[in-house]
Amino acid sequence: MDVLALTTERVVALVIVVLNVLAAVFFSTVSTNVVLVALAALGLCLPGLAMIWFREALSVTGFDRGVLHDSPPVFIDVIGWLFLILLPIIFLYKLLP
Repeated sequence: MDVLALTTERVVALVIVVLNVLAAVFFSTVSTNVVLVALAALGLCLPGLAMIWFREALSVTGFDRGVLHDSPPVFIDVIGWLFLILLPIIFLYKLLP
């Protein structure tokens, strides 16, 4: 797959990132500095977005007894969606102690 091809999954991930940043800006009570809150929300979303966009490259794990083994890209994709959806919910609703 082309690295820069905009698939439906990638567009949905970008829309979710934008919604996460907007939710953080409007609903955050951590700081009054809007730019800082937006950058922090974007920083939380980037690992999940990177896992979704580059799952094929991240699925190559390395050598095991001289043989290159790959993990299924679906696992990387699921972890990326969990990062993209669950991390902002955890921080928005203050579910961490």
